Amino acid sequence: MKYVAIYHANLNYAFLEPHKYEQVIRASYETIIDGHAKFGPEAKYVFEASGFTVDTMAEKCPDVLAKLRCAIEAGQCEFMGAPYAHPVLANVPEEDAYWSCEFSQRTYLKHLGIRAESFWNPECTWMQYVPRAVKRAGAKYLTLDFESYMNCNDAEYAWVERNRATDIYWGGHMPWFDLDPDCKFLHQPFRDIVPGLHGLCRSDRLVGKYIAYFMGKVSLQDYLANVKHWSGTENKGATIVIADDAEYCGTTGYFYVKYYRDYSRSFEMKPDAPAKLNAMIRGLLDLGELATFKECCEQIAPVEEPFFVEDRYAWHRTYSDCWGGTPEAKYFDPIVSELRREYKTKYQPIVEGTHKDRFAPLAEKFWFHCTSSANSDGRWPPPPAEPCEFNRQWVRNEIAATRAALAELAEATKGIPLPVNHVEDLPADGPAYGLHFTDKPLDNLPRLNFYELQHALYAAWRAYDHTQGDEKAGHRLRVLAIYDEYRRRGITKFKTPVLG
Repeated sequence: MKYVAIYHANLNYAFLEPHKYEQVIRASYETIIDGHAKFGPEAKYVFEASGFTVDTMAEKCPDVLAKLRCAIEAGQCEFMGAPYAHPVLANVPEEDAYWSCEFSQRTYLKHLGIRAESFWNPECTWMQYVPRAVKRAGAKYLTLDFESYMNCNDAEYAWVERNRATDIYWGGHMPWFDLDPDCKFLHQPFRDIVPGLHGLCRSDRLVGKYIAYFMGKVSLQDYLANVKHWSGTENKGATIVIADDAEYCGTTGYFYVKYYRDYSRSFEMKPDAPAKLNAMIRGLLDLGELATFKECCEQIAPVEEPFFVEDRYAWHRTYSDCWGGTPEAKYFDPIVSELRREYKTKYQPIVEGTHKDRFAPLAEKFWFHCTSSANSDGRWPPPPAEPCEFNRQWVRNEIAATRAALAELAEATKGIPLPVNHVEDLPADGPAYGLHFTDKPLDNLPRLNFYELQHALYAAWRAYDHTQGDEKAGHRLRVLAIYDEYRRRGITKFKTPVLG
């Protein structure tokens, strides 16, 4: 069994104030890098960090960043990227999601000499455009959420585990489905989430034990026993055993704020972390092989099923609405939305259209601050807790910088007319569906996920209703083929329409 350890480094973290940045980098990030180095090349791991985190490491602890770069170049560490300022991707438009990932890629190239191939999806929130945005920024592999997938694809499982309250921010107290540990979706990758982007699922059944172990709530024996249990009896494929905050390996992270409202103990150093990490790595190597995320996505036989998750799902059996429903999110998000609207209506057609070569730096300046304004930790945690004032002020500063960028755009584009907006109307009686819903070939129905299959059915019906003769007969066959695909997937309790 291949085991994947993904350490999620986020210096934009709630209640992590700047005077503790260096402490966290050295107590947690350096501990991880040094700890795996002690075991040599067999102790592979994934270090994931946002662009902001890498920029801050370069400023505060360039020696630690140099160690990370050496581990990456040696092949022991796979570097995984993330959106620049840790926005929740399902709560921002696709364009913003792309730009935030792209700004991170430029930071990685500057400081690490690479653009990341694997990407982390913060909180695993989902919209159908999330994988498109990440792939556009150059990603080839994306972290996926097991519980979200199962709740959207297995009716029996979902009857037990589906969270029916979108305002509950953590579904850990709900019952757990009696799952077979050999479930292939835990151990095999998905191919072509969108064409050219693959992924592997992390699961709360495993990753939460990592934090509990470092916080002294779970023994090493219990941690490893849980890993062994969820490795299954077939002992093949891969299992993600860590996919959580790197800060807990070395500090108390957000733990005491989250569970005890003890703000004085946020990111407090834990001197026993190196010894605990050493014991954990040794234990995992005794159980199996440590591997990178990319290796598992590429080398392990994928499942046949296409990946599908409904819009707004997130990890911890909850929804992106939780991050978008806090008082701070309800206050900040409309402000950012209005700034974005102003840019797109007044300046984008000029600075990204008719005069893009001239104004590209100003356009990118706007996008950098606008997307950074969407930082999630200035909007978290939800009541009765309150976000840290520093994190809120960080967002306010980015909003102010976005306004300043708009003022620069107004001055720079003064006197330049907006281009005429000419959009050809789709023919009302033609076969065009009018919505781009997939980049996958439509003649390979088994590779379409449920979202794509439903749109394909609507498109086929529209084409059937608006054509005649041989062309209509061809669209009739398309409609019927999609109904057959529903049956192949076990959806059988329906009547096939009678088509002339």
